[in-house]
Amino acid sequence: MLFLWGLAIVLVLVIIYLLIPGGPAWRNYLTDVEDSFQHEQSSAKPQLITEEAVAQLPQLLRKYLKKNGYVNQPMMRNMYVQFENTKFRMAADKDPIRIDFCQVNFVDRPDRYAFLKARMYGLPVHVRDSVKDGRGAMIGMIAKHFRLFNSTGPEMDQGQLITALADAVFMPSLFLQEYIEWKTIDSRRIEGTITWNGVSAKGQFTFDDSGDIIRFDTNDRYMDENGKGTSLVPWFVLYENYESDDYYRRPGCVSVNWRLPQGIDNYFVSDRIKVQYSITSSELNKRPSSKNSDKIKMIRKFGQ
Repeated sequence: MLFLWGLAIVLVLVIIYLLIPGGPAWRNYLTDVEDSFQHEQSSAKPQLITEEAVAQLPQLLRKYLKKNGYVNQPMMRNMYVQFENTKFRMAADKDPIRIDFCQVNFVDRPDRYAFLKARMYGLPVHVRDSVKDGRGAMIGMIAKHFRLFNSTGPEMDQGQLITALADAVFMPSLFLQEYIEWKTIDSRRIEGTITWNGVSAKGQFTFDDSGDIIRFDTNDRYMDENGKGTSLVPWFVLYENYESDDYYRRPGCVSVNWRLPQGIDNYFVSDRIKVQYSITSSELNKRPSSKNSDKIKMIRKFGQ
């Protein structure tokens, strides 16, 4: 009888532990983000995205930045994005599941940290998807402590860096950085090559007739086969339903796709996207104030 009571208590404690917010993967994620904050360059006066700065860009990008309200606005140093109402497909032959997904991107060093939360067989699954100083990684954990996969190496470096370039649609100050070179393909497409710490990758942005970016394509992203290997597969992102806030217009829906031999694998879709620019390290941890409560609540909500 005592054994059964002891077993019941252990099971209850395990369940409580699994339900407690956070976990080692989330703490490691925040540690990496903090390191990138430490590498941000500071200036006495915030820089602006000026007419002179955008004059060096391809005409399609100049039109995009002006149309969507970025010219003469502050040069964002980073962004925090929360993708809500998100459906994710683990593999092409799997049904999509609902996930929580957030990420932090940086400009001075094109670091990107994404974090996925889901459940598998009732257990929490955490996935860290990142590029830090040109080194990419994808790490998956189940039940907080058991590793599902850990993908690193040159393939991940290249794939995660090109993803940071695709994210520039939401953080256009990245377009103006010296580590990106541009080439105009035709009246609707430009090609960007991003290079950092010995890693380089390129992709093409496609614009519609009104000047909005509607698509990003690359052949430089490796598909991770759940930790069992990688292969180069054409990859593209669709940006739709542009929406306006008090300052900018941004895509309100994004879908991410692999072009597989058997067809298109539309594996990530989100149509509720919240963006905050130039957050500070302290805003990740301190209590909300009237000035920054929206930013902090967004971050804290995800960590729960």
